[in-house]
Amino acid sequence: MTQLFEPYETFNVSKSWLQQSKKFRLWEINNILNSEEIYKDIRVKDVNEDGQVVLIIEKNIPANERGLFLLSLEEKLKQLVEKGITIWLEPVGDKSKLRNLRGVQIKA
Repeated sequence: MTQLFEPYETFNVSKSWLQQSKKFRLWEINNILNSEEIYKDIRVKDVNEDGQVVLIIEKNIPANERGLFLLSLEEKLKQLVEKGITIWLEPVGDKSKLRNLRGVQIKA
């Protein structure tokens, strides 16, 4: 069987991350987000012990830019805060005004 891609090495969070309080982890992530203007519309919803950082983006980022933007943010957080971090976006509901006007509801 031929392998089509190189496996990507994932990292677990460090012991120091696990020993930090949630409040301190939140402070570290917010410190990075507040350090640059491009992150001004991002809020941290949750910072989990397993390295998952749940973000809320308050500004609409075009789909063709969003992926690279989030990957670069995640890489920055891995370098500056914790190598085991993964970022997630809070799921949002359907924003289509047309579907909302017709009364169509999509259940999650």
